[in-house]
Amino acid sequence: MRFPKRPRVSVDQRQDMARKLHLTLRENGVPPEQTRRIVYSFFFTDVSSWCEPDWFTLGYTGWRHASRAKVWTDLTRIREQVGPMRLIVGFDPTRRTPKGGDMHAYDWGVQAPGVTVECLPAPWHLPELDKSAGPYRNGAIVERTLAAVGDRAMLAHLHPKSRGAAGTAAYAKWRGLRVIEETAI
Repeated sequence: MRFPKRPRVSVDQRQDMARKLHLTLRENGVPPEQTRRIVYSFFFTDVSSWCEPDWFTLGYTGWRHASRAKVWTDLTRIREQVGPMRLIVGFDPTRRTPKGGDMHAYDWGVQAPGVTVECLPAPWHLPELDKSAGPYRNGAIVERTLAAVGDRAMLAHLHPKSRGAAGTAAYAKWRGLRVIEETAI
């Protein structure tokens, strides 16, 4: 039995479709949080399986005071080993938060050749989440990384004072994701 070839789209085409979907939803009155959820949780998960190539996906978590040089060195080493990759990071590029590992990983990803960066910032603006927006974001990074097509892992830059990154790494392991643990400094 032969299966029909699945449609293939480039990563750039997928990004373009996501932007158009985002604009269409917003123009039709869909609230911003709902729009973000639709685009990132549903659209990217489904369309990623159509993308060429099936890039390596790396989720990232790191200590707020991680060394920029250490983050860049470890990401470069991984990129050299795996080839083109998708980097999922809990950074908000508009507000440039949080500082440290997340910011360094984002800055590396936007300038590195063969890397696409997907940002999943914490929804601090939701009063119902109060102080738990960070852990929700961390869980979303793990789940989004798990949903990716192809090989995937989580890079964790850890420090003894880093409860958030340590918790994210532990959750990723518990969910069955391969975790690359490195020191943050």
